[in-house]
Amino acid sequence: MIECQAQPSAAALAETPERRAEPRQQVSGSLWMVDHHGSTVLRCQCIEASRSGLRLRVPLGYGVVEGQRYELRSHLPGVQPLTEGFDLTGSRWATVVRAQFRVNEHSDYLDVGVVFDNADAPVLSIAGSPLAKAVV
Repeated sequence: MIECQAQPSAAALAETPERRAEPRQQVSGSLWMVDHHGSTVLRCQCIEASRSGLRLRVPLGYGVVEGQRYELRSHLPGVQPLTEGFDLTGSRWATVVRAQFRVNEHSDYLDVGVVFDNADAPVLSIAGSPLAKAVV
């Protein structure tokens, strides 16, 4: 049986406790998610960013679930970055900490929260400001 939930109401969202310690920045741009085997490469939309993670809109059908690790890339090798006007550059490994199915009038998707792995060395940045740090 498949259970489907509509978007939560504004009242329900207001009751949800905030789990993030850092302020978020609203962003809009595309990123690539690549699993550690390189067998899954998918394009997603970045919605929010903070120093420790991102909120992403991910297409259905790729099996993205909590606990999985992905490399988030601004572009694939040999390909122009997708982030024009978004100014997110670099590559960063992150772990999925939340994946919620969303249904609306225009599309169905996963609302995915990721936390950067080892946030102690800079690599991923928005407009020149580091968001997270990479493993050296």
